Amino acid sequence: KIKMKGASSATTSKESTRALRHFFAWLESNYGGLVFDPSPKIIQSSGPSSLLAADLLALMRHDVTAIHVKGFYPKTAAIRLGRQLALESETKRRVWKVSTSRGLESSDVSTLGEHAPFNVASAMGKEEEYFQGVGREFYKRRFEMSDNRGGDDDNDNDDNKLPTLWPLDLLRLSLDEVWPWGAGLARTTTASSKEKDPSKQLPFSAGLPRIMQGPSRWRQGFIHVDELGPLDVSRGLFSANIYLQLPEPEDKPTNQQQTEAESSNIPQDILHIWPMAIKSRWDWYRNALSLSGLSSQDVEDQMRLRKVLGEPMTIACEPGDLVLLCAQRPHAAVGFSNGTRVSLQCFIQHQGADKRLLIDT
Repeated sequence: KIKMKGASSATTSKESTRALRHFFAWLESNYGGLVFDPSPKIIQSSGPSSLLAADLLALMRHDVTAIHVKGFYPKTAAIRLGRQLALESETKRRVWKVSTSRGLESSDVSTLGEHAPFNVASAMGKEEEYFQGVGREFYKRRFEMSDNRGGDDDNDNDDNKLPTLWPLDLLRLSLDEVWPWGAGLARTTTASSKEKDPSKQLPFSAGLPRIMQGPSRWRQGFIHVDELGPLDVSRGLFSANIYLQLPEPEDKPTNQQQTEAESSNIPQDILHIWPMAIKSRWDWYRNALSLSGLSSQDVEDQMRLRKVLGEPMTIACEPGDLVLLCAQRPHAAVGFSNGTRVSLQCFIQHQGADKRLLIDT
């Protein structure tokens, strides 16, 4: 007889997967139960100078669920940048593809910029292109986004351009000033470089524009985490989001004409966060079946997640607002029917209260 080695291996793999799923289903049915913060809290403040070290430390230690800084970036400037990025997205956005039970489908989120997110570039073997694009992205956002001139509006000389205070640069400066050990860009050598010479260390991106176009695929938002694992007071992955443009309000009457300025003055529900507080591997394993939905685009998995997670905490934002949260907690960007949402996002690595915060994307 001829043995079908490939087919046999595939059968064995499927059997192992089914056995593992059966085991975790048994474990969750007998010992499961998600753990939540007993007193979840979102810290709210106003203005860029209101970001405090004590609040950041509370977030990094998971004592609070999120930080919401209203008016972190001036609203008028945020709206202008959002409008420019929305226009740019019409021809230059990168649409993310996600795997579903129906095959590859477009995600609700796309990005703009001179490079893809690092995890995407790395998976495609394009790390060199990523780091080359980082420098171009810095220059583009600081010098090419501004429509202001210094003194002479008719002179298009680059020397007369007034650089834009890019919102992600403002965030990086604020974190560096507030966090006791400072903050800055994460750095590394490229995969092709075997040298450990500090002069060869390259900076990661400080963040990218994110675009959501209505109608979104997930009307209630896609529940996910950006890193799977228990919460740890000494380390963790956090995300920062600065909102620039909001979509049309869902409850606006169809016969009502509303200007962009009027729409921007109405805070919108932007983000749902669930204060899940799994802090041990045992708590993670005994809920593994439900938590596997955090990385799944399957509709049934998302419905099951909403049932076990319960009601979320909701953050309503205006253009210029900043939201900081732990990317290991379940969260979802609220969906919408019409218009475009524009935001800027970066990730923040916390490696201890006595370590520098590292920023990347």
